[in-house]
Amino acid sequence: MRKPTSLLTLSILTLGIGACSSDPPSPSSVRSKITSDLGHVLTETAAATDGATSMMPTGTFDLLEKFVGQGGSTAAANLLAPSDPADEEGVFDPDAIIEQLNTTIFTNENEVAPGIYAVPASLACESTDFDANGNEITTLDPDCVDSWNKLALRIRVEDDSNGLTFAIQVGAGHDEPLEIALTHTSVSLSVDLDEAEDATKAIAQAFGEQAPNAELSGKFTGTLTVLGAANVGLQLDIDRAIDIAVAEQGQSLSGPEAFRLTSAQAVPVLALLLNGVAQTAGLTVNLGETALHIPGEDGFDLDLPAVKLFTLATAGQPIKIEGISLGNRTTTVSKGGQVGLAIDLNPQDGRKFDATITSAATGETLSVSPKLDARIMTNHTVLGDEMGVYDVTRVLLDGSLHSSDASDQLKVLTGTFSISTNPAQYGFSATAGQCVAGEETFDATTDDFYTAWTVGVCN
Repeated sequence: MRKPTSLLTLSILTLGIGACSSDPPSPSSVRSKITSDLGHVLTETAAATDGATSMMPTGTFDLLEKFVGQGGSTAAANLLAPSDPADEEGVFDPDAIIEQLNTTIFTNENEVAPGIYAVPASLACESTDFDANGNEITTLDPDCVDSWNKLALRIRVEDDSNGLTFAIQVGAGHDEPLEIALTHTSVSLSVDLDEAEDATKAIAQAFGEQAPNAELSGKFTGTLTVLGAANVGLQLDIDRAIDIAVAEQGQSLSGPEAFRLTSAQAVPVLALLLNGVAQTAGLTVNLGETALHIPGEDGFDLDLPAVKLFTLATAGQPIKIEGISLGNRTTTVSKGGQVGLAIDLNPQDGRKFDATITSAATGETLSVSPKLDARIMTNHTVLGDEMGVYDVTRVLLDGSLHSSDASDQLKVLTGTFSISTNPAQYGFSATAGQCVAGEETFDATTDDFYTAWTVGVCN
């Protein structure tokens, strides 16, 4: 939404016409609803996160990260290695978030017009130092304040029968590329990239930079909804296909010096359900065809056909992850038009697989169907990096594995488990009843550490 800038009265009238509702809420009303509504959403989210994630398995993640995430090829390892959800940062503090909003933004002093709040420079330009006596001194950087004032960052608040709407305004034209809706049971954020081009120019000009050459289109929305006590759902949608191209003025948006990102429409692209009372968690990932071009000497092109999976986990029950897929063709990372990294997931088995994680007192079991077959090609010359002791070229699990906190070995319960490498002598192949152990080893020739695998009798 564009607002006239020359006449404040006309601006206020325009806001009123756009709202088509009652007068804007007072600052005290805004603070009250942030406390009650946002407080409710964030508190239930924290409770749901605590309860639902406490039942997640850890042993399988730890051991798979150890075996797949180490070795010579860091590029492939970083893409393939799983991460343990238990390692993530602790749950946020709802009270601290609400206090920050109510005491630094939505104050009586910051209301510059009915329902419009100037975001103070102190949020970005404040610095803390100490004098000779050790006393804390807080100051504002004048250059930062000058740029911040040119940015003219404001928040317009409307109140209707559904709740509050916060529109983030940027620049002298008060463009509104971002909108947040708040009710007692939900908070959503919507970004309309078609409205963001002018905002991008305003930000650049505010900080003394030349506005970039840019074309932006698409829309995405994230919604957090309270479904019950300690029960929430988070959904991210790509409402309209994302197409972003940004370059310096004078550079072609289709050339090598431009940043480009495209991603297909997907509703949802991600959906997460967390129920702390029932101790259940559900996850859907539905990312469509995505392409990314990073410019510069270290730039690259990513061609990602898709990322898809679905899981619903319940405490005390096996966790089944269905339809794990990277799409219907090879995922590639290229530089200068040449492929430097290629990953094929189950190329001869429908390009997808299911996985089941079963927890017991003796440890955790991972089984896959029909198999996990990840094939990796790495060209270090194209990537411009150095090869380690070896590259992992294939990870193949056709059966099931068992891990235990009491041992650093991985036992093959059924079928076979193998990792192929280049050079070949660093890989291994294990069959049912055997155990695989990995030991970090130093290689004097490459002056690097690598994982040396051994297959043998289980301890």
